[in-house]
Amino acid sequence: MGGKMKMRKKIALLALAALLILGVSISNGLAANPVNYLGKTTWTALITDDTKQSKIGVSFIITGGIGKVGDEFYLFQGYVTAGTDGPFVISGSGFMMGTDLVFTLSESQKHTSDTWCDSGVMHVRVDKSTLDGTFYDIGHDFDTSTRQFDERFTAGTLTRSGPPIPVNTSLAPLQLLLE
Repeated sequence: MGGKMKMRKKIALLALAALLILGVSISNGLAANPVNYLGKTTWTALITDDTKQSKIGVSFIITGGIGKVGDEFYLFQGYVTAGTDGPFVISGSGFMMGTDLVFTLSESQKHTSDTWCDSGVMHVRVDKSTLDGTFYDIGHDFDTSTRQFDERFTAGTLTRSGPPIPVNTSLAPLQLLLE
């Protein structure tokens, strides 16, 4: 009878150890993917300053999604489409500073209508409740046929024209699972 009792205790101990290992494995899996996708929307961008005067007053639509990475850190992935021209791809990261979400975004575009390739860095600041804000962009473009560079500066306003994104969403419930 004592042998059976020892065997049951060993089995119970092994089962408990297996559950603990499984629990640690699951929490490590969750910790490896802490990005919480918050949603997708659109903004109407209006150019208010540009090195090319003819661009002032021009507007375009930015489509993008925002993900929350941690306490105050965010990711952005997006694009601008301009008719039949190649898409203008935008991505980067940012953080919550007071009531504003501040991003530094990389951008690139290969024009389909000519030989220019554009790239640059954009600074974006939007209010966390309205997602309206401002941007400025510094670019360095290259014409592959003439081997000529062009530098540019563009600034303007952003007005959310699509659905709201709840950037205030907390990751606290997920973090409680991980602790």
